[in-house]
Amino acid sequence: MVQRPTLRDVAAAAGVATTTVTRVLSKSGYVAEETRLRVEEALRTTGYSVNSLARSLKSDRSHIVGHLLRSTVPNPFYLLVARGVEDHVQSRGYTALTYNMQAHDEAERRGIETFLGWRADAIIITTPMQSAHVDYVVSRGVPVVQVERPLTLKAARVLVRNHTGATQAMRHLVELGHRRIAYIGPEPLPPSELFGYVERERFGAYVEGMAAIGASTEGLIRFGQDFQVDVGTAQGHGFTAMRALLEEGVRPTAIFAENDILAAGAMQAIYGAGLSIPHDISIVGFDDTLAQYVSPLLTTVRLPARQLGMTAAQMVIDQIEHPQAANAQEQILDSEFIIRESTGPAPG
Repeated sequence: MVQRPTLRDVAAAAGVATTTVTRVLSKSGYVAEETRLRVEEALRTTGYSVNSLARSLKSDRSHIVGHLLRSTVPNPFYLLVARGVEDHVQSRGYTALTYNMQAHDEAERRGIETFLGWRADAIIITTPMQSAHVDYVVSRGVPVVQVERPLTLKAARVLVRNHTGATQAMRHLVELGHRRIAYIGPEPLPPSELFGYVERERFGAYVEGMAAIGASTEGLIRFGQDFQVDVGTAQGHGFTAMRALLEEGVRPTAIFAENDILAAGAMQAIYGAGLSIPHDISIVGFDDTLAQYVSPLLTTVRLPARQLGMTAAQMVIDQIEHPQAANAQEQILDSEFIIRESTGPAPG
């Protein structure tokens, strides 16, 4: 039977002591660059692999960060966050394991139990379903970070300034001469609901923008649930809301959609009615996930999705390595307004 290579085998191949190999593997202590490269080459040629289970039992760390994703489809936002988590986790010598909840409460509970059972050092949730689940992780003494839509103040969280980008979007449309600006998106939750701050900030900027120019919003607001797409027709709320706006009342000259998926659906309805973008109707999206894949290219507010993941990963690993630090902390990232081809002057 072929025996697995040992640290001594690697040390002999590299011409160094086993303690030097250990420092290279753990990325701790000083090792000259030339020596490190020699050890890494010896690791490759000998085929040595770290026994992660043995290492975790010895150090009381698994070097695993569990990441619960609210969903993987249809919104690419979550996958971009996951990419950011993986990039930072790997740079710190940890492994990221992803669990797809597909927006089910029970799946979130199972995912948390699975990660805790695997002795994960920390958990990131993008985005949480139940505050009780987050509180349970906190009660177990495991670092946890909520991404974008937090449910509890007991755990760390990383947020986005949505209102700033949404205000810039509305100002852009107003400066182009638009006064009949419609809103398509989910109805904001009451202020008591921490989770709903995203919709409150985006819709709030819309209402403030319309009030600033003395424009009425009557008949121009179409609330509807996010990402509800009919499989047979691929038509979601963005499509049906836009079609209703075209068929009922005065046609808007511009649309502020709460996300790129809703904007894409609205664009389908506009084209279906024989109208053009932006000559007849301008449209703005939010999140910059689909904006570069539609025609014309979509003016939108970019969410720093990858940076959200990297920031969340940095926060939980800092908590792992510095447990004396306060568990409840908050970081807020900026959104960025991006002007592309889907907006133009209001039609005469």
